[in-house]
Amino acid sequence: MLELYAKIKEGVIGRNNEIKAILAAMDAEKHILLEGPPGTSKSTLLRSISREAEIPFYIVEGNIDLTPAKLVGHFNPAKVMADNYQPEYFEKGPLTRAMLEGGILYIEEFNRMPADVSNVLITPMEEGEMYIPRYGLVRAVRPFTVISAQNPYDDVGTVRVSRAFMDRICLIKMGYQSEEEEQDIVKQRTGHDNLRIIAQAVKLVRKTREHPDIKLGASVRAAIDMVDIFASLQKLGDRDNENFLTAAGMALANKIWLNEITARTPDEIIADIWNSMKIQYKKDESGQKLTAGEGEKGRDEQERQKKKLNVL
Repeated sequence: MLELYAKIKEGVIGRNNEIKAILAAMDAEKHILLEGPPGTSKSTLLRSISREAEIPFYIVEGNIDLTPAKLVGHFNPAKVMADNYQPEYFEKGPLTRAMLEGGILYIEEFNRMPADVSNVLITPMEEGEMYIPRYGLVRAVRPFTVISAQNPYDDVGTVRVSRAFMDRICLIKMGYQSEEEEQDIVKQRTGHDNLRIIAQAVKLVRKTREHPDIKLGASVRAAIDMVDIFASLQKLGDRDNENFLTAAGMALANKIWLNEITARTPDEIIADIWNSMKIQYKKDESGQKLTAGEGEKGRDEQERQKKKLNVL
């Protein structure tokens, strides 16, 4: 398991503790609930684990339209009508496939699916088996694991999950990554090497998570979109500030969730955050003020001030 952990670490930025927790739960034959806001690398991490461990990976989107038949599978109606119920006419759903193949069944937004669907999972999770009428008994092969995910901040369209289901899973919380890790993610995903723009995009996105008018801020996906759009806008005219604010509006306006009581628009809040970044100041050891967005220029100035103090 230690060798597998090392391989997964190579393909994922950060998330060392989460990787260990997921691998430990799977090794102990436990099922998992990943709790965290959107854009916290849940599906990316699980895909990497599936790829490196060479086990099947099935994704199901939890929603009101999901039925037990879509999860478990169903008999082909035409073949049944022609030749009665035969096991080979059963079209396996993702749950059945994951059990038979020893794979991961990943359910996104699991608290949006109906209660009768989540109840179908209880016996496979508890007993490692499931009986399908006219098909027979399905026994799970290791390392069959049900991994569910939910956004703890989302309450629109969600349903109450049964205590019986919650009693059979282990919780792993996934928050946002560090600022440095998010910068590395943006650089890797965009392929751009303008570190100043990447840093500004990540900083602006992170500030949406603490703004008083915003209920749920943006994920690192917004910073990725922002950098990509900014780079394309620069090809049409090299106007840093104007292009950056335009890119920020395009990337962020539909990705932030405003408080119900605010009368402000997303564009107004984004402009407000951007302006606050431009006028934010830091002090170095000499007391001289430096603008926060200066990037390499600001760091060079700080180094010069430090050398000057050392000489004195």
